[in-house]
Amino acid sequence: MTNEEKNLEIVKIQEERILFEHFDNDDAWNLGSLIVEEARKAGKAIAVEIHINGYQVFRYGFNGTNGYNDWWLRRKINTVNMFHRSTLRIHYMPFAGEDDIYRDAHLDPQDYADMGGGFPIVVKGVGCIGVLAVSGLTHTMDHQTAVDGAARYLGIDDIEKVMEL
Repeated sequence: MTNEEKNLEIVKIQEERILFEHFDNDDAWNLGSLIVEEARKAGKAIAVEIHINGYQVFRYGFNGTNGYNDWWLRRKINTVNMFHRSTLRIHYMPFAGEDDIYRDAHLDPQDYADMGGGFPIVVKGVGCIGVLAVSGLTHTMDHQTAVDGAARYLGIDDIEKVMEL
């Protein structure tokens, strides 16, 4: 198994474990604020957005982020909304012989991203109701920042991390 295939399996497990009992605007504020505070402590300049049903309910950009991060966030959010999967999962799928969103789904790379940092907000018994997106680091670290924040918010202490490749 390649490192890309290992990361794909880790991401699938993360998606199975990061499930919310409910998620509303207050949850978005609290989750987003937690991620911002953790990034501040770590000295990471990131941009974070949270959407619920296509509506932006949280956004923060550190000094040093800009319109380029906005472009990445939009594309990551579009991808999660389309597939209800994390963008890092979408990135690694072709390494395991699964679909490539550009070649197989014919999606425009100006509008969709196959780089990590977009993560589905899934409510148990409901499904994907939103997106958590991070931009500003490497795409695997954008992904892991989102996962770590969501896991911490949910009280999950033992979430496996993807490898930086």
